[in-house]
Amino acid sequence: MNFLRFCCCRSAIIKRQICHVIVLYILVFCLILPPICYRLPFSVYYSQKLYLWNLSPSVYARQVNDERIAKAVEFFVSESVSARLQDESLLHIGNLSSGSNTTNVRTTVAFVTTRRTRSLHPTEEYSPRYLLQTVAAVVRENQPSTRILICNMDPEPSAHTDAVYLSEFFSMVSRYGDDEVSVPHGKHEKEKQDYVYCLKKSLQTNPRYVLMLQDDALVVPGSLQVLDYVVRTKVERTRHGWDFTPNNDTRKLLKLHTPEYIQRDFHTVKPKRIAANLAELLGYGLFGGLCYDYYISFLLRPHLLELRRVSKYLSVMLDANDCCLPATLLPTAAARELVSFLEGETCGPGYPLDTAVDDFVSSKGYRQFAVEPNLFRHIGMYSTLHGGENTYLKHFVK
Repeated sequence: MNFLRFCCCRSAIIKRQICHVIVLYILVFCLILPPICYRLPFSVYYSQKLYLWNLSPSVYARQVNDERIAKAVEFFVSESVSARLQDESLLHIGNLSSGSNTTNVRTTVAFVTTRRTRSLHPTEEYSPRYLLQTVAAVVRENQPSTRILICNMDPEPSAHTDAVYLSEFFSMVSRYGDDEVSVPHGKHEKEKQDYVYCLKKSLQTNPRYVLMLQDDALVVPGSLQVLDYVVRTKVERTRHGWDFTPNNDTRKLLKLHTPEYIQRDFHTVKPKRIAANLAELLGYGLFGGLCYDYYISFLLRPHLLELRRVSKYLSVMLDANDCCLPATLLPTAAARELVSFLEGETCGPGYPLDTAVDDFVSSKGYRQFAVEPNLFRHIGMYSTLHGGENTYLKHFVK
């Protein structure tokens, strides 16, 4: 009889505990998280309609972009910045052809740019002015031993007003604008040839590294210092126990922006990335239990990576997925070999530039790594390659 009473009591306690757990999960995942996470683009609760209410995605995106433009314009017109930019020794600006100020350049930051004007109405055009924003962001980083190069790849270079304006402070090169070079017919082939041209001009500055940026790749504040730390500790040196030994591995390419949807837990075919993501989830589970692990899964990995921005020591290098080239760091030797490889390739709709670079990596024995969290953000609503407008805010509004 006592045993039966004990079993009944034990069963009642277990049922009560199960009810408490169910109530907890309902509270967390149905009542607490939805109003908190519906604005987080890559969480399962994200809703663009709720985020914007009755506002058009295009209108909202232009508002956000206009705010960034205003900050960039204010930055360049300020007297202190203008005076600082006139000091050639600060940013290593000068005449490429003369080779001036090309000594001790650790990194050449090259912007591949063209106009992206779009018609809003028959009588109104909108210029997103990405180049002005992204160059301003890099200059704010004030990274030493850095040279900025603007590759104006517009078929009419003088019409790219922001590039012309910035050429007062930084070296600018143009491929078109005379009768010697004709614009390639295919957009993909033009993109490849422009990329090769810009790489060649960057190498003329004798840098140790070339940072190739599309003009809609916006650096996250403080990220160039993080990049410098990653390169010095994970590329140029190797950890052995508590010590670092020189390595100078020139066969590594670093991708500094991975589209967030690719950063999700298992949106990859790279075994090492899958293993790292599993270990990450297991660690969260051990730390916070099953409920916390579910919470992490609902929030999704791109948002969790933001926690690593607390310290540069938390940045990681993982095998990069085969996609996208908004921001790529190449050692000089790799850049030269890539130029030779791409000159022998023809790009088209079925073989874009990023696929050609992936082929180079696999065929020449290189390795691509992604630095996470992203050191650059993609802000391009208007694509020069695909045309049209990206109305999914989570891909470009940060």
